[in-house]
Amino acid sequence: MAGRKQDHLNERIRQKLGTILQREAGDPRFLTVTISAVSVAKDIGTAKVFFSSYDDQVDKDELTESLNGAAGFLGHALSRTLNTRITPRLHFVYDHGFDYAVEVDLLLAKARESEKK
Repeated sequence: MAGRKQDHLNERIRQKLGTILQREAGDPRFLTVTISAVSVAKDIGTAKVFFSSYDDQVDKDELTESLNGAAGFLGHALSRTLNTRITPRLHFVYDHGFDYAVEVDLLLAKARESEKK
């Protein structure tokens, strides 16, 4: 699959999965999920779905396991809206980038605070 087409498919899947998680998924923890990126394999057989959660109370490993457990349902819902010949099998991976960004912001705030003193 050409780079531009694959990028377009990645973005379409990211957007549509976000909508499905908000509107169709029954697990209330999924409402806290943000899909940060999707990486579809060249053969379109599988897709890694990177996500984060803004709820600090949610266990990240448990949430990842739940999303992977619901991957069949989510893939089926995705296939209804994607309009492609093949719908990739979804594999969810927690994206720690958001957590690192929050941690860096806190460290910078502490550094600024100590600089003022």
